[in-house]
Amino acid sequence: MKKKIFKRIGIVLLVIIAIVFVFAKAKRITPLAWGHKQVNRPLFSHEAINGYDAVAYFTKGQAVKGNKVFTHNWKDAEWYFSSNENLDLFKSNPEKYAPQFGGYCAFAVSKGFTANTDPDAFTIINDKLYLCANKKILKEWIDGGEESLKKSESNWK
Repeated sequence: MKKKIFKRIGIVLLVIIAIVFVFAKAKRITPLAWGHKQVNRPLFSHEAINGYDAVAYFTKGQAVKGNKVFTHNWKDAEWYFSSNENLDLFKSNPEKYAPQFGGYCAFAVSKGFTANTDPDAFTIINDKLYLCANKKILKEWIDGGEESLKKSESNWK
């Protein structure tokens, strides 16, 4: 009887651990110390920053979905753009347009983790693009001021 109970508890624990692991991978949540991809992209895809046009954040001031017709491979990720002009701008200077922290959530990085982002939760500070998991998290990160930014930069190194 005791063996059956321990066996069931063990199975339940394994299932819970598996669910947590799958959820974390789907949301791209990983402690920075464990290592991570250079660019935020899904587990089974090379699509950078959820397929959004990194240049459009600067030229249009908003999140614009990229088009698979205009792609560029950089840092082992496929970057999508809404126009050939934006593709050319990115190719000429990817460091200028690519989001900081590989496109992972700036707030999560400040806490020592990576996390996926919402394309609409962004800000540009000192001509650099920062993405966050959602608009509430973005506001919290921005409200932290220079300290938040310094913590993110320090953790990313």
